[in-house]
Amino acid sequence: MLFSREIMVKKLFSHGCGKGMKQKHGKRCFDNESHATPLSKKHTCGPAKVCGVKGDRKHCARLAALGVYPGNEIELISPSNGRECIVKVHGGTISIDRDTTENIIISE
Repeated sequence: MLFSREIMVKKLFSHGCGKGMKQKHGKRCFDNESHATPLSKKHTCGPAKVCGVKGDRKHCARLAALGVYPGNEIELISPSNGRECIVKVHGGTISIDRDTTENIIISE
């Protein structure tokens, strides 16, 4: 099981954790700073696309195992108002603490 998770992490983050994914218009999320923001800055409910995840390899692997990885669509159910936020990923619901939401970069 651990071996397959390592392969998945290498495949998802082969470009490096947090480098940004290409959008439909051909630019990367981080090419336009106003376009990509941390999840903690989103104050309205609704869908968002994960552009990148900052942090060490273990942190990125944990979020990838939960379904939060670059290119994936998530839905913010309850914004973080100084606390944790609730996010829907692949039909499941997860709660993410404030520090982690600062490290998840999204575009709308």
